[in-house]
Amino acid sequence: MDAAFVLALHQVATTQTWFGAIVLVVAQTGIFVLPIALLSIWFVAPTPNDGRREAVVAGIASSIVAFAVGLVLERILSRPRPFVELGFVPLFPHAPDSSFPSDHTLVGVALVGPMLWRSPKLGIWLLVWALLVGFARVAAGVHYPTDILGSAILALALDALVWVSTRPVRRRLNLQRWDARQLRSPRGARRR
Repeated sequence: MDAAFVLALHQVATTQTWFGAIVLVVAQTGIFVLPIALLSIWFVAPTPNDGRREAVVAGIASSIVAFAVGLVLERILSRPRPFVELGFVPLFPHAPDSSFPSDHTLVGVALVGPMLWRSPKLGIWLLVWALLVGFARVAAGVHYPTDILGSAILALALDALVWVSTRPVRRRLNLQRWDARQLRSPRGARRR
Protein backbone atom coordinates (compact mmCIF):
# COMPACT_ATOMS: atom_id res chain seq x y z
CA MET A 1 0.00 0.00 0.00
CA ASP A 2 2.92 2.33 0.75
CA ALA A 3 4.34 1.87 -2.75
CA ALA A 4 0.94 2.25 -4.44
CA PHE A 5 0.31 5.54 -2.64
CA VAL A 6 3.73 6.92 -3.63
CA LEU A 7 3.29 5.86 -7.25
CA ALA A 8 -0.20 7.39 -7.47
CA LEU A 9 0.85 10.72 -5.95
CA HIS A 10 4.05 10.83 -7.99
CA GLN A 11 2.12 10.16 -11.19
CA VAL A 12 -0.24 13.05 -10.48
CA ALA A 13 2.73 15.31 -9.67
CA THR A 14 4.48 14.44 -12.92
CA THR A 15 1.41 14.61 -15.19
CA GLN A 16 -0.33 17.66 -13.70
CA THR A 17 2.06 20.60 -14.09
CA TRP A 18 0.30 22.82 -11.56
CA PHE A 19 0.29 20.07 -8.90
CA GLY A 20 3.93 19.22 -9.59
CA ALA A 21 4.93 22.87 -9.19
CA ILE A 22 3.13 23.15 -5.84
CA VAL A 23 4.66 19.86 -4.65
CA LEU A 24 8.12 21.02 -5.65
CA VAL A 25 7.87 24.34 -3.78
CA VAL A 26 6.29 22.85 -0.66
CA ALA A 27 8.61 19.82 -0.55
CA GLN A 28 11.78 21.88 -0.86
CA THR A 29 11.00 25.17 0.88
CA GLY A 30 7.81 24.62 2.90
CA ILE A 31 9.75 23.66 6.02
CA PHE A 32 11.00 27.26 6.35
CA VAL A 33 7.44 28.45 7.04
CA LEU A 34 7.56 26.82 10.49
CA PRO A 35 10.46 28.76 12.07
CA ILE A 36 9.15 31.98 10.51
CA ALA A 37 5.73 31.29 12.05
CA LEU A 38 7.29 30.60 15.46
CA LEU A 39 9.35 33.78 15.27
CA SER A 40 6.16 35.71 14.50
CA ILE A 41 4.37 34.03 17.40
CA TRP A 42 7.23 35.04 19.71
CA PHE A 43 6.86 38.73 18.83
CA VAL A 44 3.08 38.96 18.71
CA ALA A 45 2.29 37.02 21.88
CA PRO A 46 -0.23 39.21 23.72
CA THR A 47 1.52 38.64 27.03
CA PRO A 48 4.94 37.15 27.63
CA ASN A 49 3.60 34.51 30.00
CA ASP A 50 0.75 33.16 27.85
CA GLY A 51 2.72 29.97 27.28
CA ARG A 52 3.42 30.33 23.59
CA ARG A 53 6.94 31.61 24.17
CA GLU A 54 7.57 28.63 26.41
CA ALA A 55 6.34 26.38 23.58
CA VAL A 56 8.72 28.08 21.13
CA VAL A 57 11.69 27.48 23.44
CA ALA A 58 10.66 23.85 24.00
CA GLY A 59 10.15 23.41 20.25
CA ILE A 60 13.65 24.64 19.50
CA ALA A 61 15.08 22.22 22.07
CA SER A 62 12.94 19.38 20.67
CA SER A 63 14.01 20.07 17.10
CA ILE A 64 17.68 19.90 18.10
CA VAL A 65 17.09 16.55 19.81
CA ALA A 66 15.05 15.33 16.81
CA PHE A 67 17.82 16.31 14.40
CA ALA A 68 20.34 14.31 16.43
CA VAL A 69 18.02 11.31 16.68
CA GLY A 70 17.42 11.50 12.94
CA LEU A 71 21.15 11.43 12.23
CA VAL A 72 21.53 8.29 14.33
CA LEU A 73 18.47 6.52 12.89
CA GLU A 74 19.36 7.15 9.26
CA ARG A 75 22.70 5.44 9.85
CA ILE A 76 21.18 2.49 11.71
CA LEU A 77 18.17 1.94 9.46
CA SER A 78 18.50 1.37 5.79
CA ARG A 79 15.12 1.76 4.11
CA PRO A 80 15.57 2.48 0.39
CA ARG A 81 13.89 5.61 -0.89
CA PRO A 82 10.87 5.09 -3.15
CA PHE A 83 12.61 6.38 -6.27
CA VAL A 84 15.40 3.83 -5.70
CA GLU A 85 13.18 0.89 -4.81
CA LEU A 86 10.42 1.56 -7.34
CA GLY A 87 12.68 2.79 -10.13
CA PHE A 88 11.44 6.24 -11.10
CA VAL A 89 12.94 9.73 -11.21
CA PRO A 90 12.04 11.96 -8.23
CA LEU A 91 10.79 15.50 -8.83
CA PHE A 92 14.11 16.87 -7.58
CA PRO A 93 17.57 15.35 -7.21
CA HIS A 94 18.07 13.56 -3.91
CA ALA A 95 20.70 11.30 -2.37
CA PRO A 96 19.70 7.61 -2.31
CA ASP A 97 20.15 7.40 1.48
CA SER A 98 17.68 5.98 4.01
CA SER A 99 14.07 7.00 3.54
CA PHE A 100 13.24 6.75 7.26
CA PRO A 101 13.13 8.98 9.16
CA SER A 102 11.99 11.97 7.15
CA ASP A 103 14.23 14.75 8.48
CA HIS A 104 11.80 17.44 7.32
CA THR A 105 8.88 15.85 9.15
CA LEU A 106 10.87 14.80 12.21
CA VAL A 107 12.39 18.23 12.80
CA GLY A 108 9.30 20.17 11.63
CA VAL A 109 6.86 18.34 13.92
CA ALA A 110 9.36 18.49 16.81
CA LEU A 111 9.64 22.25 16.30
CA VAL A 112 5.89 22.90 16.44
CA GLY A 113 4.71 20.04 18.66
CA PRO A 114 4.91 21.93 21.98
CA MET A 115 2.56 24.55 20.54
CA LEU A 116 -0.13 21.84 20.58
CA TRP A 117 -0.04 21.95 24.39
CA ARG A 118 0.16 25.71 24.86
CA SER A 119 -2.01 26.94 21.99
CA PRO A 120 -3.87 23.97 20.49
CA LYS A 121 -5.67 25.89 17.73
CA LEU A 122 -2.42 27.37 16.48
CA GLY A 123 -0.51 24.15 17.09
CA ILE A 124 -2.89 22.11 14.94
CA TRP A 125 -2.40 24.45 11.97
CA LEU A 126 1.37 24.28 12.33
CA LEU A 127 1.25 20.48 12.63
CA VAL A 128 -0.94 20.23 9.52
CA TRP A 129 1.59 22.34 7.60
CA ALA A 130 4.50 20.15 8.78
CA LEU A 131 2.59 17.06 7.62
CA LEU A 132 1.77 18.70 4.27
CA VAL A 133 5.48 19.30 3.73
CA GLY A 134 6.07 15.63 4.46
CA PHE A 135 3.38 14.44 2.07
CA ALA A 136 4.69 16.79 -0.62
CA ARG A 137 7.94 14.88 -0.26
CA VAL A 138 5.97 11.66 -0.73
CA ALA A 139 4.52 13.05 -3.97
CA ALA A 140 8.04 14.07 -5.01
CA GLY A 141 9.07 10.43 -4.63
CA VAL A 142 11.63 10.76 -1.84
CA HIS A 143 9.59 9.27 1.04
CA TYR A 144 6.91 6.72 1.76
CA PRO A 145 3.75 7.75 3.66
CA THR A 146 4.82 5.56 6.60
CA ASP A 147 8.11 7.50 6.77
CA ILE A 148 6.09 10.66 7.32
CA LEU A 149 3.69 9.17 9.85
CA GLY A 150 6.46 7.37 11.75
CA SER A 151 8.60 10.51 11.84
CA ALA A 152 5.65 12.57 13.12
CA ILE A 153 4.90 10.07 15.90
CA LEU A 154 8.58 9.93 16.87
CA ALA A 155 8.75 13.74 16.90
CA LEU A 156 5.70 14.03 19.17
CA ALA A 157 7.24 11.47 21.55
CA LEU A 158 10.46 13.49 21.60
CA ASP A 159 8.39 16.64 22.20
CA ALA A 160 6.80 15.05 25.27
CA LEU A 161 10.20 13.93 26.57
CA VAL A 162 11.79 17.35 26.05
CA TRP A 163 8.73 19.14 27.44
CA VAL A 164 8.95 17.23 30.72
CA SER A 165 12.74 17.24 31.01
CA THR A 166 13.21 20.95 30.28
CA ARG A 167 10.49 22.28 32.57
CA PRO A 168 12.92 23.56 35.25
CA VAL A 169 15.09 25.27 32.61
CA ARG A 170 12.10 26.90 30.95
CA ARG A 171 10.93 28.23 34.31
CA ARG A 172 14.37 29.74 35.00
CA LEU A 173 14.44 31.51 31.65
CA ASN A 174 11.74 33.86 32.95
CA LEU A 175 10.41 34.67 29.51
CA GLN A 176 8.58 37.71 30.88
CA ARG A 177 11.82 39.71 31.00
CA TRP A 178 12.13 39.37 27.20
CA ASP A 179 8.98 41.37 26.59
CA ALA A 180 9.89 44.65 24.90
CA ARG A 181 6.55 46.22 25.92
CA GLN A 182 7.34 45.57 29.55
CA LEU A 183 10.81 47.09 29.20
CA ARG A 184 9.30 50.30 27.80
CA SER A 185 6.59 50.60 30.43
CA PRO A 186 7.17 52.53 33.68
CA ARG A 187 6.93 49.27 35.69
CA GLY A 188 9.61 47.66 33.52
CA ALA A 189 11.89 50.73 33.45
CA ARG A 190 15.27 50.47 35.15
CA ARG A 191 16.06 52.64 38.12
CA ARG A 192 18.96 55.03 37.81
